[in-house]
Amino acid sequence: MTASDIAENGKSISINTVQATLRSLLKKGYIEIYGITYSGTVLAREYKPIVSAEQYAAEQLQSMRVNTLDFSTLNFLDHLVNNSSSDILDELEQVIKIKRGEGEK
Repeated sequence: MTASDIAENGKSISINTVQATLRSLLKKGYIEIYGITYSGTVLAREYKPIVSAEQYAAEQLQSMRVNTLDFSTLNFLDHLVNNSSSDILDELEQVIKIKRGEGEK
């Protein structure tokens, strides 16, 4: 996906914001350049993710836990469960069982 593709698919995101974000993600190793293509009449870089969305979110959550004085994982999970479908509870229970060695592996 190119920066212009992302800007077109985003809701009210400027190309400048997209390009700055892509540079930051590239520098941090979350994405990589995997090709060059034409975007209209100009050459543009194509980007692809190196980490999954889940891994990225987990790293951001861990960063908030470390860098925010009053961040509570319990409050975060409570908010997540209260504002999501009931499937999230089943997923959380399965993860807990696996971590405790009780679930299917």
